[in-house]
Amino acid sequence: MKKRIASFPGGFLAALTLSACLTTALAASGTVSYNFANVALDGTQKITAGQDITAANGQKVPGSILYTDEAGGKTNYLPIRAISELLGVEIGYDSASRTVLLGKQPAQPANGGGDVIDLRTPTTVPENPRRGDADLIKSRGGTILPDDDPKSYRGSEKMFKDKDGELRFEYLVGNLGALDDLDKKVAERHLANGDYPKNSKGESYGPKQLASYVGYIPDLLYVAEEGDHPAGYYRQSERAAAAAKFEGLSEEECPHTLGIPLYDSEGGVIGSYNIGCAGHFYKPGMTLEEVLGSVEDAVARGEW
Repeated sequence: MKKRIASFPGGFLAALTLSACLTTALAASGTVSYNFANVALDGTQKITAGQDITAANGQKVPGSILYTDEAGGKTNYLPIRAISELLGVEIGYDSASRTVLLGKQPAQPANGGGDVIDLRTPTTVPENPRRGDADLIKSRGGTILPDDDPKSYRGSEKMFKDKDGELRFEYLVGNLGALDDLDKKVAERHLANGDYPKNSKGESYGPKQLASYVGYIPDLLYVAEEGDHPAGYYRQSERAAAAAKFEGLSEEECPHTLGIPLYDSEGGVIGSYNIGCAGHFYKPGMTLEEVLGSVEDAVARGEW
């Protein structure tokens, strides 16, 4: 299967670490704490207790995870990317075998090595980097980054900034061969000449999952028909504003769901699209069994 990489470099590896932590702990009862530890390298503090770290895509993720077993034994977990950068170890991900690759790997073909993605920001400009269609990227509002700056690359992949300032892989834009079969079908249904169609107001609309292929996130994001709402579109800003209203609320204070406008492709309101809170399933000091029970309750209430 090909790659999905809109926010992959930071978010996926952070999620992978969290999943690994929870999966390892499921066999026993224990407690999980986040951002518990400071981390220092050669006497210099790199991660601060009580603070999240910022992933490559700007996402905030835990800087450390502490698992305490029933006997009081403690194990600290760090995001894999943080370990890679602290120790100077190359990191990659092979989506075909679902394997995180640490350290030197066998040489890959010049086209980037199939399903293997090098996720590390290089210290020098890579030789023979894989680039994309610069003219197409610029025509869709993207900014081409300097070729001579190592920060413009992830491994041997050249990056660009889309019109919203998000880092993306150049080679994915307009590259139909990089899509899996499912996304090809989605593209056939929703895109016009490989781009999001635009309504009479000039707003683009379509599914967010194709943003890496198109080169930007559309103004109106598609949602399929589900439950009590028809197929339609929502605005990311309105979804983010609704999600922000959940922050800091206790379970008793939280409304659990909030409705935002659901639009047709012309931006006309056709209904309401419900945004759910993250679920009130975790409190400091809870055991893994209690967390899982809380998640099951949230699912039963329709919050997840």
